[in-house]
Amino acid sequence: MIAFKKLLDIDTSKAKLWNIISDLGRIDKFHPGVQKSYYTNSLEQGFGAVRICELQPSGKILETVKEWNDGSGFVLQIEPIEKAPPVKNFEGNFELEEINLQKTRVSITINYDMKLGTIGILLNKLIIQSKIEEGIDSLLTGLKLHAEMGIDIKDKDHLKEVYLKYSNINN
Repeated sequence: MIAFKKLLDIDTSKAKLWNIISDLGRIDKFHPGVQKSYYTNSLEQGFGAVRICELQPSGKILETVKEWNDGSGFVLQIEPIEKAPPVKNFEGNFELEEINLQKTRVSITINYDMKLGTIGILLNKLIIQSKIEEGIDSLLTGLKLHAEMGIDIKDKDHLKEVYLKYSNINN
């Protein structure tokens, strides 16, 4: 099992962040690696809610809620549909921790196994894990900018552009 955890503090309330991340069909508003996202059924929150994410520049994944802790986090089972890495047992755990009334720590824990045996393990070490980690870093940065500034993040180039402006404002 490959596992890693990423953390980022965001200057907004836990309730506001929960409103953003619990709207599962709107991840494309802050994740630069997601071109489009949508629900597959009428269940939009809670255990069993399912979304499809169309990735940039290509690919598609299905995400199903395995656990739902209202107001504080959820666990997604992630299944590749097309043009995705050879992974299995892929889960993402999103957690919110209130630091104070206007600051929240977001943590994302990723767990997965590789398909393809030894070749998959080698691919993971050479390419896949760093790409997944880069995607989670972009997700967190996009979420921070979206939550703090109200800006929808369109893609990785837009994320960099907004981040540079944001960095200059705060220096």
